[in-house]
Amino acid sequence: MLLPVLAAVSMTAGADSLSVPALVGKDVYHAHRALRRLGLVSRFEQVEVDTSRVPLFVVASQEPESDAMAKAGDTIVLRFNHPGMLQYWNPSVIPLLGDFEDAVSFYKVQKPPQPIVVRPAAYPAELKKYSFSGIAYVEALVDFDGAVLAARIAGTSGYQAADSAACATALRASFSPAENYGRQVRVWFPMPYHFRFKEDDALPVPEPPRDASEPP
Repeated sequence: MLLPVLAAVSMTAGADSLSVPALVGKDVYHAHRALRRLGLVSRFEQVEVDTSRVPLFVVASQEPESDAMAKAGDTIVLRFNHPGMLQYWNPSVIPLLGDFEDAVSFYKVQKPPQPIVVRPAAYPAELKKYSFSGIAYVEALVDFDGAVLAARIAGTSGYQAADSAACATALRASFSPAENYGRQVRVWFPMPYHFRFKEDDALPVPEPPRDASEPP
C-alpha cells in the first residue's frame, strides 16, 4: 500500500512551482513515489557501503532540502543508507524497495505488461573511440501501476557506459501493468538495448592522394 503524497504543490512562487517534500527518514520507495507524483525526478546516491543497522533503504539526506522551490522535471538527490543486501545486486540497480511479495516471474505471469512508452538508449559518446556495437540486457521492474520501479543488468554489454545508459533509459519507460489471476502484480520485464556504432558524419573526409604528375 502506498503512502500519501508527502507534499502538496505550492502556488506561492508561481503556477509551475513545487515545494520539495521532506523525505529524510522515509524509505526510498515511498520517497521516490512522492517525487514522481509531483513530477520531480529522483536520483539516488549510496552513502554507506554496508550497514546492518538500517532495515530498509532509508533517505539519509536530500538535495535540495525540504520546502525549497522546484518545478516539474527538476531532479531531487536522495542519499540513502541500506542493508548489506545491495552489495550482491548489480550496481546499476535502482534500489526502490517496497512490497516485493507480489512480484511474479515474467515467464509465469498470465498477462505480461504491455509497453506504452519505450525509447532506445542514447549511444554513449565515450564509446565511439572503440567503435563499440553490442547489446545490454536489462530487466525493468514494472510496478502495479505500470511505472518502472527499478532496472538491473541481466547481461552486460561489456561496457559500463552502455549498461548505465540502458538502465537509465529503462527507468523512463512505462507499461500497462501485468496481471496474474485477476490481480495486478510486479514483474521483471526483459528489455534488450542495442547499441550500433556509426561513423561521425561531422568528421572531415580525407582527400584521396593526388598524382604528382597532375598540375596543381
